[in-house]
Order: sequence, then C-alpha cells, then structure tokens
Amino acid sequence: MHKIILAGEDSILIYFGSKINSALPKNIANFANTLKVEFSQLIINLTPSYTSLLVHYDLSKVNYLTFSAEVQNLLTNFEFSNTTEDSNLICIPVYYGFESGLDLERLLAEKNLNLDEFIEIHSDQEYLVYAIGFSPVFAFLGEVDMRIQAPRLATPRIKIPAGSVGIADSQTAVYPTDSSGGWNIIGRTVQDLSLKNPDNLNKFKTGDQVKFYPITREEFIEYGGQL
Repeated sequence: MHKIILAGEDSILIYFGSKINSALPKNIANFANTLKVEFSQLIINLTPSYTSLLVHYDLSKVNYLTFSAEVQNLLTNFEFSNTTEDSNLICIPVYYGFESGLDLERLLAEKNLNLDEFIEIHSDQEYLVYAIGFSPVFAFLGEVDMRIQAPRLATPRIKIPAGSVGIADSQTAVYPTDSSGGWNIIGRTVQDLSLKNPDNLNKFKTGDQVKFYPITREEFIEYGGQL
C-alpha cells in the first residue's frame, strides 16, 4: 500500500511499505526516476530511504494538492516488481586485518570467531543498497549475517580513515572519506569512493548489489593502500 503525506511546505513523503524487503529499494529508485522524467520542471530534489521517498518540489510552480494528486495518479499506474533482477553488482576489495579493522579483534572475541571465519561470513554474500546516506557514495547495505551483527559504538570515533568498511547492527557500509562515525570498523578498501572522482557521483543506487572480496595485506599495499 502506498501513501503520500505532507512533509513540509514544499515536500511530500511517499511511503511504499511499512517493512523493508529486498525489492523495495529498486522499486523506490525506479519510481524516483519516473518522477524525474514526468515532473522534471517541478522537482528540486529526491531522497530515497528504506521504505519511502522524500520529494522536494518547486512551490512557485505547483501547489501541494495538485502535485500530490498527480503523484498519486502516477503511483496508481506504476508497475511495481517483486524481483531485483535488474540490479547492478558492484565489487569492492577489502583488506580485513587488525591494522585496518579497528574493531576486528574485539568483534572476533565477542562473536567467538576466528579471522578466516569472520572474513568468509562478511564477504560471502551480496548486499543490497537500501539507502544513500550523508554522501552520494555512502551506501547503507544489508542485511549483515546475524553472526557478525554489532551495535554502533557507544562513543563514536573522531576520525575514521577513508575506505574503512564498517558494521552497525544489520547494516554494513564503506566510509568514502575521512570522517567521524560510530560504526564497527572491520577492514579497509583501496578503492577510491570519494567525490574527487566524478564517476563516483552515481556509483551507488538504491536497489544495486554490493559484494566485498578479501585481499591480502601485500595486495592492499601494492594497490596503494596505507596503514
């Protein structure tokens, strides 16, 4: 069931469901693209989330009642899919080591796992891009295997190195730049995910799939990584 509510003077929030499921992010992304095409002169910004889409529109060109009615009509006639077959797969190399994984040693002890077991669990599956965070290249990925899920740190770190791979509850993600944060850091990638590279602006889209694959310390350094 889809619902539209007023989210601000010039914004509406479209709910696509009450629970997260694997097909939802792709449907939200597809509907967002449809909105861009249909109302390109009216829409200022679109922000997808786990179960909803925030739409910021130009109040000088259309009012809430008219715009919400037009969006509702589009929703009614939109074909939603129950699959994720059209998703892109993005592969990211990760060095899972105690030098790069700031919380790795603690997590191994808490989960009663050895390093190889932890690496296999985290890198064995494909993660769905559920939402985009504070940056276009900070993708919230899920679901993390229950065996390695961990809550956010009680005290966030002031600085986390760019490329750090973290876990927070059932989600995993890569920090694209040096930043503060409270995720459990388990490794680091040499792949540049910063916006210094313009190709990264659309690197992740909701509904895409991400797979991490382990590399050795030697490979990490050979590819330009710094510890």
